[in-house]
Formats: sequence, C-alpha cells, structure tokens
Amino acid sequence: MLKAAEIFQNNMVIQRDKPVILWGQASPEAKVCARIQEKSGETNAGSDGYWKLSLPSLKASRQETLVISSGEEVLAFENIAVGEVWVAGGQSNMEFHMRYEKHRKEEFALPPNPNLRFFDVPEVSYDGQKDDFDYSPMGVWRMAGEKDGEYLSLEYFSAVGYYFQKELEQDLHVPVGIIGCNWGGTPSCAWISRETVEKAGNPWIQDYKDQTRDIDMDHYWKMQRSNPMNGRGTPFSDPFGEFVLAGTPSPEEVNEKMGFGSQEVPEYFTMIHSESMPGALYEHMVKTIAPFDIRGVLWYQGESDDVPGRQTLYKDMLLGLMKDWRGLWGEESLPFLIVQLPGWDHWLDLVNHDYAAIRRCQQQAVDASPNSWLCSISDAGQKDDIHPKDKKTVGHRLALLARGHVYGEAILCDAP
Repeated sequence: MLKAAEIFQNNMVIQRDKPVILWGQASPEAKVCARIQEKSGETNAGSDGYWKLSLPSLKASRQETLVISSGEEVLAFENIAVGEVWVAGGQSNMEFHMRYEKHRKEEFALPPNPNLRFFDVPEVSYDGQKDDFDYSPMGVWRMAGEKDGEYLSLEYFSAVGYYFQKELEQDLHVPVGIIGCNWGGTPSCAWISRETVEKAGNPWIQDYKDQTRDIDMDHYWKMQRSNPMNGRGTPFSDPFGEFVLAGTPSPEEVNEKMGFGSQEVPEYFTMIHSESMPGALYEHMVKTIAPFDIRGVLWYQGESDDVPGRQTLYKDMLLGLMKDWRGLWGEESLPFLIVQLPGWDHWLDLVNHDYAAIRRCQQQAVDASPNSWLCSISDAGQKDDIHPKDKKTVGHRLALLARGHVYGEAILCDAP
C-alpha cells in the first residue's frame, strides 16, 4: 500500500538547501517515516491514505539513498543526487529532444555524465489516459550516460534543458536535474487553472464552450480513449514528428513522404484536442510534480497563442501562469526564466501572424512580475521552421540568466 508520488524514483535529483517535501499514499492513518543524509521526518497518513512530510534541507552530493517506511513496508530509492533542480515547461520548442538538435553529434560523442539527469512528466490531459495507452517509457529519471552499452538516455532530454543544466553543472559543480513538463502545440490556457483562464483569457473559455456545445461528451470521451493521437507515452513513435523535427522539409516533401491528402480524415482529428482544454495540463501534469522542490522554472511557450485578435491576452495569461505555479510550489518569488519567441515566417501550412505582439506581452509580463527574467533569442530562429534546431544558444542564454540573477554571479547575462 505504501507509495510515493511518481516523481520519486531511483536516480532522481533532489534540490539542495531547501526543506525536502515528500508525499504519497499509505494505509489510512498509518505512520510514515523517511530518512536521507542522516536527516529524518515522520507523519501520519490521513483517513484517505494521503501523506505528506518534510525533511530538513540537504547538502549537495552525488550518491544517496532515500528510505521511506510505514510499518513493515519499505521503499528504498538508490543513486540519488542532491543539487539543483529546474522545471522546463512549455510546448514543442521546450519539448524538442536532443534526438533532433543541431549539435547532437558533438554531445553524443562526449563521455557519460551522471551528474546531468532528466525526468519527463507523462503527457496526460484526462483521467485514465495512462491506462488507455502505453506510458512505460515516460515518467522516468534518466542520466546523460550509457544504457545497456549504448548511448540511449540523452536523446530523451529536452535540448534546451540539457544545454542549460550542462552549463550550470560546469559552473556550480553540483548535479543538476531537469523536470520536463511540456507538450507540443499547446496553448497557455491549458497550463493554468481554469479559474485564472476565466479572469485572464475568457475568449479561450468561450472557445471551449463553443467547441463542445453540440458535442455528446460521453461519445467524445469514448472516442478519446481510443484516439491514437492521445497515445503520448512513446516518444519517437510518430512518423510525422520524426520527419519534420529532424530537419526542415518542404510542404511538398512532407506530402510525398506522409501521403497527406490521400486519406480520409478520422473523426477524432477534427474534435477539440483534450490537451488544449482550459486547465487540462495544469490539473493532470503540473499538479503531479508540485511541490517537488525546485530552484525555478524555464518557460518556452507562446507559439500556440499566436491567434489573430488574441495575442494581446498573453501578458495576463503569462502573469496568471506564474502566479498559479508559484501557488502550487508555495513560493511567491519562485524564479521564472521566460524565453522570448524568435522571429520566423512560415512552416508547412502555418504562418507567423503576430509574434511581435507575443514578444511584447512577454516583456510586459516580466516587467510586471518580480523574480522573472526574459531570455532573448531573436537571432536564433529559422525563417522557414517554427522549430529552430539550434537549442544550444537558448540553453546557454538561460544559463547566463540563472547564473546572474538566481545564483548571484557578477556576469553580463541580460540581452541589450
């Protein structure tokens, strides 16, 4: 019966110098104890079996064991590192794996580095989704090292997150973990509470009402449970994604390769996507990792908010997101490093409507929210691709911001 939240696993990284928050399930009202680094704590589970406890802060280290016990039940998590932990949130450009990144060959040729670790939050947008599809490859702490004699782990890392953590690890000399909490093609309304969406971006709520007004929702959810687009647990299994992320093919090459236009469009393809519903990813992804101790958040999103006539909502949406997330972690000053969208012109059948307005809103939100900073990558985009392949530049500039503003180094870290 004793369980810890999914994010607590072998090989994880725990945030140093902050009280350690642990939580999970046990028998109702059972006593639960935990210890690591000669620090310990205990609590009693509630009548529903939920337990939560806090341990004193830990010092940086590279190999620890966390033991959680309740009566005769014992959980022992091995090879734990203590260092710095950041959440890398957003849509496809934050999700963008090292598998496709421009400089990947150089990185894959490097020796393994177990001080760099990555956890990918399962992409879930409704109750029961993990039971409907295979999610075994996700929700795993991985190290930037070898597995079964082959270099397999690094390809799963968020490329932006990897270059960020690599630089921090070299600078701070402690292990660095990244929690990837992202989903390609998702608007900001999915990542904040529905109550906040209603206040900051009511047109997104009205969209949802219009799209579901004439739908039989029982039929809708039945369809979703067999909708292959919701099988988000096996990265690299989507032929379309594999083709367009590794390079920059033309629309003609995509049509020729994928056979688009020659097939009947399935019903589920035309339905509202569950991951775009207001509050969906806030409820089913963000809440699964909070309040796991972190130093701060990297946020790279906004492409899906480039909707004509709606771009100016993004300032309040981003401010609402920072407030909601800080509330979940219980830290009013939790640092946010915001990637300002780069310019581009077109990609397949998509066009840049008004990224300038999104960028202006990102600047305004950062100006209005203490402990948030803007990462400019205006020179690191691609005219013909919404997914710039160079994520090394992005990770480097985020690391500069963190080093200067969060870790207090006297360095030049802000864009002109």
